[in-house]
Amino acid sequence: MRGLINISKYGGSVLSRSAGVCALNKIAFRPQFQSLRFQTTESSPIFSLERNTAKPVLSRKTFLVDYYKYLNDSNEIVLFVHHNNLVKAENKKFRSDLRKIGANLNIIRNSIYDVYLKSEHEKDPADAEVSKRNKDRTHPLSPLLNGPTGIITIPKCDPPTVAKVLKVLNSAQEKLILMGARVEQKVLDARQVEEFKDLPSKEELQAQLVGSLTILGGAGLVRTLEASSNVLYLTLEERRKDMDPNEKSNEEN
Repeated sequence: MRGLINISKYGGSVLSRSAGVCALNKIAFRPQFQSLRFQTTESSPIFSLERNTAKPVLSRKTFLVDYYKYLNDSNEIVLFVHHNNLVKAENKKFRSDLRKIGANLNIIRNSIYDVYLKSEHEKDPADAEVSKRNKDRTHPLSPLLNGPTGIITIPKCDPPTVAKVLKVLNSAQEKLILMGARVEQKVLDARQVEEFKDLPSKEELQAQLVGSLTILGGAGLVRTLEASSNVLYLTLEERRKDMDPNEKSNEEN
């Protein structure tokens, strides 16, 4: 992510075209940014200077909208936290602790993140027409963007990793406070996140399912099928006797 963040080192709030091309070329071909490309055979708009964006294409605001889209598209879990006056040493420690468990902390600008949220369903949320069309749209996550806000991103939907993140937050002594989360496409409040962390991982669920199918595929399933066929046979046999006059007379004699 450092390459993206350091784009701001170029002078001014809007980069010159030549400086912008240089900066984008340095970033665009790094392996970790290939996922920024949309599902198309053409170049992603995020690296195009021909986009009709609401703000200048090389402005920091457009860059941040693109960056927030990247973070949300490439992570299945996004936790929203309120941060209270983090000093440099604390910021460094928490980021390091989170990286060790497979998560990353990013401090966000609420107003720009909200611009992204309003148009998150669009191909290019920074597009001028898109921004205009969705300016009055309210996103379920928007209420969480209140005060100093950060997001903790987790690549895979893994409850045990969330549990580890919450341990880090609990050790932060209210320097980082959980506000809510997006888990895949579902919005959770803080209480629901606490419940989610206790769920088994996908791998554990798959193992349980395989175990259940193995049991059913053995003697248990055979007995179930045999019992069902026996009941069906007896039912049909009784029906046959009821419909056969000779069978009835034999029973009466």
